[in-house]
Amino acid sequence: MEGYPKLASLMGACPEVAILRRFGSLNARNLLYLQADLVALEETLRACTERNNASNDADRIRSARDWYTLSRLGNNGSNVGAGEEWWTMLEIRKKLKEYNAALVHQSLITGMSKPNPRDLAFLQEWMRRPSMGNVYLLGQDSDIWANPEESDLIALQARHSDSPVSRWMSDTLVHWYHQAIGRKLRKPKASDWTANTVIYSENGVTRLASVLGVFLSSLLPIASIVVLYYIGSDTIRLVVIALFTACFSISMCLVTSARVVDVFTATAAFTAVQVVFVGTNGPRNEGKV
Repeated sequence: MEGYPKLASLMGACPEVAILRRFGSLNARNLLYLQADLVALEETLRACTERNNASNDADRIRSARDWYTLSRLGNNGSNVGAGEEWWTMLEIRKKLKEYNAALVHQSLITGMSKPNPRDLAFLQEWMRRPSMGNVYLLGQDSDIWANPEESDLIALQARHSDSPVSRWMSDTLVHWYHQAIGRKLRKPKASDWTANTVIYSENGVTRLASVLGVFLSSLLPIASIVVLYYIGSDTIRLVVIALFTACFSISMCLVTSARVVDVFTATAAFTAVQVVFVGTNGPRNEGKV
């Protein structure tokens, strides 16, 4: 299997590397031309309506208020001028359908995500290396991935990490792990398109980031209470509360995908717990700072 079939096999199995052009400029140009067509047809329709309203023919005057009369004039070939408004409306109907469909499709395409840089780099390496995909195309599309217009690329299923930490794990830590340990433990699957390629599950990385988040959410409150318990100076206690609160809010931003308002709420609750502890529990007499 070579060329397009081999590349399609990879993209079908790994949609995150199904990286394609969205042809933003061409789609926008198509919309502009359709819009111009509709503007011209709209002006033609307006002129036809004015001519019918100014006519001495009773049916043409009535057509502004009676759809049946308008359609009958359009289907009556003996009076071309009288039927022009109906024919123009039919042409507008077809053009509007095409324009609206193109508009909706362009809106959906524009909302699609750009590919993850590491996925794009992998695809480029996979296509280039003889020991992996070794896919080279001969047509004018041969350099779409080798010399891409990155602003015009989309991925069918771009990888989105829930937090900066999970993103770092997915983009960097997995690569380091594979270079140090993974390549010794995991062997590539024996198939045409996965030659010399090891695939790691994104779910595993997400679970690891979640475990880290749960661990920190449990550790920080306990650690702050223990430290505050052994501190006797109110000034040092305030400094410790500020440090632990800062660590807590930063960890919330890095490990979770929480909104700013959620971070504020959780941080306020965490701070309140520390303040209440300090207010109700004095330090131990021995070993206090």
